[in-house]
Order: sequence, then structure tokens, then C-alpha cells
Amino acid sequence: MASEASIEPVSSKTAEATDWDRLIEDVIVRSTRESERKQDRSRRTEKQILNAALRVFGRDGISRARIADIAAEAGISTSTLYEYYASKEDLAYEIPMTHLSEFFASFRDATTAEMTAREKMLVYLTMSADYAREHSEWARLLYLEIWPSVFVGETGLQANIDDFTRIIRHLVEQGMEEGWIRRDTNKYETAALIVGSVNQTIITWLLYRKPKNLTKAGVEMAERIIRMLELEAAQT
Repeated sequence: MASEASIEPVSSKTAEATDWDRLIEDVIVRSTRESERKQDRSRRTEKQILNAALRVFGRDGISRARIADIAAEAGISTSTLYEYYASKEDLAYEIPMTHLSEFFASFRDATTAEMTAREKMLVYLTMSADYAREHSEWARLLYLEIWPSVFVGETGLQANIDDFTRIIRHLVEQGMEEGWIRRDTNKYETAALIVGSVNQTIITWLLYRKPKNLTKAGVEMAERIIRMLELEAAQT
């Protein structure tokens, strides 16, 4: 049994890093688990279906898309498609989950435990806009059709969308500890304002292709949000 002298207290910084790592891994595991299918199914065929559905939804929208069109785009029969998905709605909700899992993993790989919450926030918001630019068909499906839907709460996708906000809320809490966000701020309202800013920037680009450079706009938007939070903290 170790003596008391040999036991080193866990620093708050180490505890924060542990909490952060646990949060990110939890988010990735959940989004990956939700997007996995049964092992005896062909993942190759499933990928064909998801890619075809993304193209059809991007072209026709969810409401006008038909299962037959998706099957034809995937090069399979309608009956085969139904072996994987019971409806086009199941497909529509599956697509965002697979991409969100990839996004969360990319964000984890782009950050380190030594980074401050401010630095992580800048990376997260910038990557959100840039990922939407790189996957515009997926972004159109998620931001214009799925996220605003009143039915999303009835699906497994709701947890993944909540995780997107949960990461921002955690960074807000860390920012309060670091002092660049007011300690008495409402973390839920602040997270909602940040998410709203990101979403509106992406939605405006999807609808009007303005601003032309979404990546640059994402960086500027992230920096502006952080500066506003810092100014507010400096006034207290």
C-alpha cells in the first residue's frame, strides 16, 4: 500500500484534460455505435446505399426523393435496399450520423490536451464550417432538412446533434475557468448563441453561396465570437 507521501494530488489541469478526453471519446463512441449495422450485412453495399441516398437527397430533397430512385442510384434492387433500411427517413437520419462520427474524430485528432479551451473553441468552430464546405451535400441535408425537423427528436440522431452542442458547452465551462468567459455567464445560453452563429453562417453559404469562402468566414466568425466573449469578461 502506498504511503501518503507518495500519493500526488491530481491537478485541476489534469482533471480537466481527463474530463475532456472522456467527453470526446464518449461522443465518438456514441456516434460510431449509432451508425454501425449488423455484422452479417455487406458494408460495401451499405456504403453504396448511403452515398446514393446522399446524392438523391441533395438533388431532390427528402420529401420528393423515392426509395426506387435511391436504389437505382446505388445500382441495386429496391428489395435489396429494404433489407438495409426500412424507409427513406431511416436513410436520411443515418447519413448525418456517419459524417458526424468522422467530424468528431477529426476534431479529436486536431487537438491536444495541452491546448487551452480558447484554442480548442477556435479549432472546433473553424472545422465545423470547413467540414460543411468539404461535404456540402451532407451539410445541405443536415442543416436545411434534418436539424430543423420536429421529428429528429424521435431518432438516434438527436443524441449526436446534442453532442455537437455539448462539446461547445464544455468549452464554455473551461473558458469560464480560464477567465476569458465571464464566470457568471449562463453556459447554456452562451452555447446556444455560438451554435446559432455557426449554423447561420453555414446555412447562408448553402443557400446563397455567401460568403464565397466558407472556410475563411468560419475562421473570422470563430475569432469574432471569442473576441466578444473576451470583451464581455474584461468589463466585469
